[in-house]
Amino acid sequence: MRQDKNLSLSALSEQSGLSVSYINEIESGKKYPKADKIAVLAEALGVSYDRLVSLKLTRNLAPLGDFLNSKILDQLPLDHYGIDINKIIILMANAPLQLSALVTTLIEMAKSSELSQNNFSRTAIRTYKEFNENYFEDLEQAVQEFAKTIKLNNSLSVKYNDLKKILNEKFKVEIDENRLSNYSELSEVRGVYVPGKSRKLLINNKLTDSQKTFLAGKEIAYQHLNVNERSNVYSSTSVDSFDQLLNNLRASYFSTALMLNKENFIKDLKKFFANKNWDSKILSGLIKKYNATPEMFFQRITNLASKFFGLNGYFFLRFTTKENSNDYGLNKELRLNTFENPGGYQTTEHYCRRWISINVLKQLDREIKKKKKFDGLIIGVQVSEFYNSKDRYFSMSIAGRNKLLEGINTSVTLGFLINDEFKNRIIFWNDQKIPLKIVNDTCEKCVISDCKERVASPITAEQHIKYTNTKATLEKLIDEIRD
Repeated sequence: MRQDKNLSLSALSEQSGLSVSYINEIESGKKYPKADKIAVLAEALGVSYDRLVSLKLTRNLAPLGDFLNSKILDQLPLDHYGIDINKIIILMANAPLQLSALVTTLIEMAKSSELSQNNFSRTAIRTYKEFNENYFEDLEQAVQEFAKTIKLNNSLSVKYNDLKKILNEKFKVEIDENRLSNYSELSEVRGVYVPGKSRKLLINNKLTDSQKTFLAGKEIAYQHLNVNERSNVYSSTSVDSFDQLLNNLRASYFSTALMLNKENFIKDLKKFFANKNWDSKILSGLIKKYNATPEMFFQRITNLASKFFGLNGYFFLRFTTKENSNDYGLNKELRLNTFENPGGYQTTEHYCRRWISINVLKQLDREIKKKKKFDGLIIGVQVSEFYNSKDRYFSMSIAGRNKLLEGINTSVTLGFLINDEFKNRIIFWNDQKIPLKIVNDTCEKCVISDCKERVASPITAEQHIKYTNTKATLEKLIDEIRD
């Protein structure tokens, strides 16, 4: 209103009797004037009191109000990224319609992108991990110090009963594995922490021993690190803010590092990588040795790969599918120094069926059809060459049945960029028994004409080719006319 009336800050100050600095702080969102000050400003601006305190925004400005009233700022606190919220308020004041248009556009884009399924916080956490190369020295040191205080024997695998005892004796948290089973609605919840005088950790009894160990390790992390901003429910859908998600990441990292001791794990990886030929039994044996799940095992490799092995180009993927289904969803990923991935996160397109991630899930499905109670792991490996970039990745993948979700199968994949450093570190990289497959991201984006595995037409690729050809022809036409 001040700008519409061509009033400077000093001019409004003279007419209202309020200081220039005070008015400036109001406009910057730093001060919130009381009723008497609002009345003075309304008179100086020649508008009604109600006009300045209207609870309704115009249609053009409504998106900004929705933005500020939404949980987005709670889920992604700008202060974590060095952004001052006051600067956004200033931008809103100086160019409200332009910013409103931008916010509206982002919201519309979010409806058909990963943001509709995963809030800003989860996307930010993934980026946060990638920026730190998924290695956190402060947590590694915290784990080492804690292991010393409890006199944990690093030469042995961490057992569930060991952590259960530590939780009870050191932190006065009692574990109950039966209570959750009384509520069918909570069958998919991994665990619940109940604070109070008699603190309890309720753990789903359907979990495997390694999953229970991991959960107990996370609770130890919360207690040992004195984390207050946390979710008490161990479920991916129960995290309400960025801080909770960040602390969940830290607790998960702590637990994994506690279970897979850094020094011992690095030694075992060096021995594994030194083998002349690929052997899935060695990989399976290491997973059992550390009482880990395949995902914990691969995640721990990603923690240490860059810093201790010089392997700084990799991706981690987790796919899920229903039994007897040909639909596959990517619900977790991590990329380091690579933009290659099978089609993007939460895409509605069909992921490339040549991927080892999907092949092991298909193999698992066949085993289940043969034996309904099949409970083993399917391990696969292949060299994946991207059709467009020609980059090659050494891809290891493990598939198994979900313990909580009946009829759901999951695969986790770790793929390393095959470069000179990888060839020097991983001796079995060129094992002739390992198949090489030309892969792409999704069927819709793929122009490979002889693909037998294709399950959808290359609609997106054809549209891109048409656009490129049209653009080139237009440029040629313009050049001909100019000449």
